[in-house]
Amino acid sequence: MLPETVKGRLEAIPALVASGKRVNGLYRLMGSRLLWEEGLQKIGSNKGAMTPGIDGETFADFGPEDLDPIIASVTAGTYDPKPVRRVFIPKGKGKRRPLGIPTRDDRLVQEVARQLLERIYEPVFSNASHGFRPGRSCHTALEHVKAVWTGVKWLVDVDVAGFFENIDHDILLRLLRKRIDDEKFIGLIGSMLKAGVMEDRVHTRTYSGTPQGGIVSPILANIYLHELDMFMAERIAAFERGKVRATNPEYGRLAGRIQKQRKRVTMLGSVHRTWGNRGSY
Repeated sequence: MLPETVKGRLEAIPALVASGKRVNGLYRLMGSRLLWEEGLQKIGSNKGAMTPGIDGETFADFGPEDLDPIIASVTAGTYDPKPVRRVFIPKGKGKRRPLGIPTRDDRLVQEVARQLLERIYEPVFSNASHGFRPGRSCHTALEHVKAVWTGVKWLVDVDVAGFFENIDHDILLRLLRKRIDDEKFIGLIGSMLKAGVMEDRVHTRTYSGTPQGGIVSPILANIYLHELDMFMAERIAAFERGKVRATNPEYGRLAGRIQKQRKRVTMLGSVHRTWGNRGSY
């Protein structure tokens, strides 16, 4: 596929997604050397390029001329992801966070897949979503709060324990099919998810989760969490529907009880004052 054709297809993806159509031809696009060279340039400039996976290979002596065998295996459908190498890093309070380090070749394949997924999902992700997205961070989240919030009565703080390790593969693939009409590409993502982990030379199969440390993992996690963003947006819209904000039923019941008690206190106070005045004569 000519570079001009590839660029045209890539640039058309956001408009296609915006029209509500599912995207196809992604697996064929993965045969374009342009995407692989861009992926190699991005990964090779990262300090993690020298971190080996289970095969011990790094990008130290890897150049564009070494891409052809990987591209050929992917396009031929013979590419088989290897298990990630599991390591643990300090998390704080004595805890450790597991990281999965893919092999050199797997990192390249994941980067090319990530580029395509990003073009599909960036146009539809919530503007209130800032994690693991290009040009966004904790700082942009704070700027967003500063720009649109005028005050709140309550906050919701959610910390999903082991989120990356517990993502349901079937649900994730089903979510991908909502916007992607390419079973070869989805099958490739599925093979990445089920590649397993290697720890102390023991291979463990993975039935859920997408390992932290994988290049494609952050955007897959965001695709999963996008459904929560949409659910919350619908709840907020329903809550704010109408000219007058609806009263929380439980709050209404409590307010009614408080009002009754206040009336009773007022009435008892009035009786006490009346009898007190009579006793003074």
